[in-house]
Amino acid sequence: MKLIHTQSLAIGYIEGRTNKVLQENINLSLSSGEIISLMGQNGVGKTTFIKTLSGLHKRISGSVYHQDRLIDEFSKSSLAKQISVVLTEKPFAAHLSVIELIALGRHPYSNWLGRLSTSDKQAIDLAMSQTNIDYLARKKLYQLSDGQFQKVMIARALAQETDLIILDEPTAHLDLSNKIEIMLLLKSIAGSGKGVLIATHDLQVSLQLSDRLWLFNFNRPVLDGCPEDLILQGAIDQTLFPINNNIDLTTGTVKHLDERKGNVLLQGDPTMVHWTAQALQRNGYAVNKDTPTSITINCLNCLWKLESKDTSTSFDSIENLLIHLK
Repeated sequence: MKLIHTQSLAIGYIEGRTNKVLQENINLSLSSGEIISLMGQNGVGKTTFIKTLSGLHKRISGSVYHQDRLIDEFSKSSLAKQISVVLTEKPFAAHLSVIELIALGRHPYSNWLGRLSTSDKQAIDLAMSQTNIDYLARKKLYQLSDGQFQKVMIARALAQETDLIILDEPTAHLDLSNKIEIMLLLKSIAGSGKGVLIATHDLQVSLQLSDRLWLFNFNRPVLDGCPEDLILQGAIDQTLFPINNNIDLTTGTVKHLDERKGNVLLQGDPTMVHWTAQALQRNGYAVNKDTPTSITINCLNCLWKLESKDTSTSFDSIENLLIHLK
């Protein structure tokens, strides 16, 4: 089911007496069960776009529909039952407890006194269970790490019981472990039938977990497609790295331009070969199986055996191998 779609949408802001258009002619849709990553350089309009979709920012022209109904036709309270938003700013009092913050997600359903019904409490409990933060329920917000706070914000969105969740940079400032955990959580939420839209700069995780990417460019049309197709078409390279082309999109890593110390053939355990290649490339060696090599390194059983001409030397670490090569 199509949850949200746009028709000829133009977004931006007012600058003086004129409209400053950031993106125009946006025709995109997101369906239930999908997780989509919105990507582009800073200033291209990602945050403006998600705020426009959620009714927090006025569009310049065009239309936004939620389930084939114009978003303008919804009252604020009814729209809050359809779309939940997790933004980067922290507008909440630091002395609120976790459970109090999550309870704010029930505001569209609670009475004017803000009293929680049995169904409200059940929704809050389920949201905390889904995000595995039951143990944080009584903690104050100022006591949380960034990763914990992000989970709490997602739990608040889940407690809101909307079919669409929109998030702005949900993994910003998180370490790799928390980034992966948050993205896997969002993937699981989409798997339950909700739609999830994420504005993000995190290329590697997004490529692996997103069903589709929306790419925003400066002065070019918005692109929509399967991550792998967009890679092969060169669209991601042009969108995210238009000046610096030192990103290897095959591996999602930085290309090393200074590879003048020799050509190395690596053989053996795939994990050892991967990390040995990274170390060698960082230190100026080209790792290539297609041309004649000056050095062969066999990586097996936590030993690195270097073979060159008539000599053979073994090392017990990559560091010692690098010291020898220098």
